[in-house]
Amino acid sequence: MAHNPLIDRGLLVVVLDRLHHFPAAAILGPRQIGKTTLARMVAERVGRPVLWLDLERPSDRALLTDPYAYLPQHADKLVVIDEVQRMPEVFQALRVLIDERRRPGRFLLLGSSSPEIVRRAAESLAGRIAYMDLYPLNMLEVGMDHAHDLWLRGGYPDAFLAPSNGQAAHVQLAILRSLVERDLPQLGLPAAPEVTFTLLRMLASVHGQPLNMSMLAKSMGLTVSTVRTYIEFFAQAYIVFRLYSHHTNTRKRITKAPKLYITDSGLLHALLNITELDQLRATALIGLSWEGFVVQQVRAWVGGRAELHYFRTQDGAELDLVITQGTRPMAAIEIKTTDAPTLSRGNRFAFDAVGAPVALICTPTAQDHAHGGGVQVCSLGTLWAHLDQALR
Repeated sequence: MAHNPLIDRGLLVVVLDRLHHFPAAAILGPRQIGKTTLARMVAERVGRPVLWLDLERPSDRALLTDPYAYLPQHADKLVVIDEVQRMPEVFQALRVLIDERRRPGRFLLLGSSSPEIVRRAAESLAGRIAYMDLYPLNMLEVGMDHAHDLWLRGGYPDAFLAPSNGQAAHVQLAILRSLVERDLPQLGLPAAPEVTFTLLRMLASVHGQPLNMSMLAKSMGLTVSTVRTYIEFFAQAYIVFRLYSHHTNTRKRITKAPKLYITDSGLLHALLNITELDQLRATALIGLSWEGFVVQQVRAWVGGRAELHYFRTQDGAELDLVITQGTRPMAAIEIKTTDAPTLSRGNRFAFDAVGAPVALICTPTAQDHAHGGGVQVCSLGTLWAHLDQALR
């Protein structure tokens, strides 16, 4: 992987488009995910001078102690403000400066905190800023030839591009330590690092399953309220995401608890002490690991165009992924680790109950073919063409 240190991010064209239409744009995502590298790619393409401020540096924070005096001196430049969540008071100043001289592409903000935290801080910029989430590297960015590397190592660039799986594992552990010992405390998580690591490992063991807060709380010796609070912090730090259930008119009782996934497959495997593909293939969690990997690929591809859910009844009829626009199901997907998939009676019922116009079984590499009952088999490589059809 190390031979290709720069990978074009799919979000690049989106950021350039937003800067063409909005006075400000914000790229949000976890630390070390590649926001700064992406911003440098943007800076190379805007065709004018760039002023770069990194609010991790005290000297740069000092420059913004009086933003009304400093920033107008650079009105001809694209001003990039990295780690903007470190100075939330700057948002009010940006609003005033934008309104005094409104034109597209004045400010590019980078934030490592939760999207919700940054958005709350930036309410004063409503109508003046476009937000974009930068996820881990995805399949369309690295290419299908590297699918297994991406699945094993995850999409943090330093881990994916490491010269060996062993080195990738060291990078993943360093990222986890940084999240636990630095980012989560900065967000306000009042937990000792060893407690945080223990809960994260427990969440990794139930990755892709409906959340059972009572079980987690009992296992940890904590209250349900405390576990729920910790998981909220994990979501704010981009470590986990939740998939909520899709409701239909079926008379069957629907599972209501959200599924929880470790966002990055590499961090999942680090928490499970998996460093090689042979280990991954031998673990009982291989199916849930692959499922979460595919769900995250779809999540990155969909962006804000649709919502993702899962479907499961109390008696076990289920689908891994339902893509909706508003209340309308657009696509339903069952994810399989085998290229010779079969469907259970519950899967068939679920496809019928959801009633999406595009019904898919996503496999690693199977050739596209009809499976019967309006269901199509596809591979991860051809999934995107089917989803294009569903969401166009």
